[in-house]
Amino acid sequence: MGMTVPESASFLLGAALIVRFLLGSAIPEARRYILDTANRHSENLREEFLRLPPLRIVGALVLSCLLCGAIVLWMTKSGGVATAAGILPLSLSSLAVRGYRSRRRKAILERLPALLDLLAGHVKAGYSLPESFAETVPLLPCPIREEMSWVLQQNRLGAPLTEALSRWEKRIAADEVSLFVRPLRAALPGGGNVAALLEQIRDILRQRARGEEKLRSMTAQARLQGIVLTLLPPVFALILSRIDPGFLPALIGTPHGKTVVFAAALLLALGWLTIRKILSVRP
Repeated sequence: MGMTVPESASFLLGAALIVRFLLGSAIPEARRYILDTANRHSENLREEFLRLPPLRIVGALVLSCLLCGAIVLWMTKSGGVATAAGILPLSLSSLAVRGYRSRRRKAILERLPALLDLLAGHVKAGYSLPESFAETVPLLPCPIREEMSWVLQQNRLGAPLTEALSRWEKRIAADEVSLFVRPLRAALPGGGNVAALLEQIRDILRQRARGEEKLRSMTAQARLQGIVLTLLPPVFALILSRIDPGFLPALIGTPHGKTVVFAAALLLALGWLTIRKILSVRP
């Protein structure tokens, strides 16, 4: 049954008002949110010596949102699910930036004993510590070379080497860096044996790294069990829904079923977090 002329006019007026609201309010808010996210990511990556203009990040975010939404729309034929999937890359972008910063920091800490080894060799050869840093920086791999170049730049701008190292300690905020910087700051004003101190710190860091690797190897089976136990219920539910197509609709379509699903998801999340907390103990 078709609509009358007044009903059609009311419908068109309502649609026009909705479109006007989207163009005048929702879209500018989304644009502002995307720009703020891109500026924040660009600033965080610039601190890691990765220079990406905010406009390039905006383009990557918009393209990933459109692509993800289009793929989910083609698979599910649902506009609501596609919209939620299109927003997902914006949420995951922060996790991607944090993951990149974490991997880069881990690579820096892994190269720290090699840095100390080179510094100790140059100091034994008769170089001063600032000269040793200047000679060592070109020999280092990329992540830690950028950090040591930053320390040298701070020193050349007028900050004493101890102050530049202290700023680097605050910048990285890791126990391994503190173990390197603080004894060195205490030894330099007193004229101690810097080469021997660097070698002692190098040996301590290597022993610490070996302890962490041993701990990871001892907990590998427990971590695998945690992953298996976490993925087992959803995989079992998927297999059961393939065997009995009416299982999941009947489970989710009743209040008791929803309660069971919510309780199972909550217990899975708590169990996974507990396992992660137990296995995150450092030596």
